[in-house]
Amino acid sequence: MSHREDGLTLYENALYEDALDAFMSEDVDPVEDPELAYFIGLCYTRTREYNAAVFYLEKSLEEDSSFLRAFQIRMVLAYIYNVSGNFSAAELQLRQLLNDGFESSQVFTSLGYTLWSKGNVSEAIDYLTRALEIDSDNPNTLNSLGYIMAEESINPEKAVEYCRKALKLNSENGNYQDSLGWALFKTGNMDEARIFLEKALKNTNDNPDIREHLNVLERYDKF
Repeated sequence: MSHREDGLTLYENALYEDALDAFMSEDVDPVEDPELAYFIGLCYTRTREYNAAVFYLEKSLEEDSSFLRAFQIRMVLAYIYNVSGNFSAAELQLRQLLNDGFESSQVFTSLGYTLWSKGNVSEAIDYLTRALEIDSDNPNTLNSLGYIMAEESINPEKAVEYCRKALKLNSENGNYQDSLGWALFKTGNMDEARIFLEKALKNTNDNPDIREHLNVLERYDKF
């Protein structure tokens, strides 16, 4: 078994640092091997070493002419830029995918989140709605749209509907529990909101954003 095959097996078993070591042991410069650069970029993404991840992913993108690989790389780059707060760079990657013809639910959902993060609420909701038209049972899309509508106080009852459906599709997801709790809070349903926010806090190891949602509810409930 080659180092590359070892790396793939380790990666599939979530042993990302070991996978990275295996890929780096290949007797080839990854900068000159787009597939290897891609795998290394994925490992660095998983270990949250984002600068290194971007370097190798961009090298892979430069050398690989495959449309599918370009889609995969740009989606990962958009994720990295979003979690790093570089929303303009994320938008650039996602709009390039649209220009290349990749009009998928996944792209529309990611672009919707990115645009909302930049303050473009109306356009964000438009792209998320288009994503649901393609895949009405995508829990990530449902959750994103529901949370944004709740956060922006746009039809909170509909936001609850979207969030409930997302959570039904992935009942143990702490972020989805938070979204539903926040949407319920926006409708004035304090008791049920508290139930889901407390579940979310427990399932996300005391996530500070969820803790703040619960604190807001507690402060509001005192009046």
